[in-house]
Amino acid sequence: MLENTHRPSTPPPPAAHRRIQSMDMPGEQVYIRDAVPKRRLAACVLSMILGCWMLAVPIALIDGLKDVPGPWMGAVTVIIAACAVATAALGGFRFFNALEERKWVSIALVASLTVAVAAALVSASVPGYELLLAIPALVVGGPALFILARDLR
Repeated sequence: MLENTHRPSTPPPPAAHRRIQSMDMPGEQVYIRDAVPKRRLAACVLSMILGCWMLAVPIALIDGLKDVPGPWMGAVTVIIAACAVATAALGGFRFFNALEERKWVSIALVASLTVAVAAALVSASVPGYELLLAIPALVVGGPALFILARDLR
């Protein structure tokens, strides 16, 4: 009738399975990550802002762009949207992986930002867009491109 309610004691987990705090280790073994370069983060944020702006403008103007004469209006809008998505995605990826030294991501971000700025400047000649993309491309994309190109070296 009487049951044994005594639980067997479980040994503490081995050191490999428990969290090791920095105070458990000697100072030579504590790894401190390098600081994230603030210029790189700023350039990534600027490229994401430009990409989002370049994507938001065609979406906001979609009704007005239907009436613009010319056969290339659809092609320009698709090119602008593709550049915007690529720039924002690569800028976000580079922002969240700022400490990694992946050269190809930096090169791809500089290339997509260059194409996005060029597409925004070309869109200034389209009657529907006027300067809605060209001015932000110069104000935001120019400094981001300069910082990322300098960081790439």
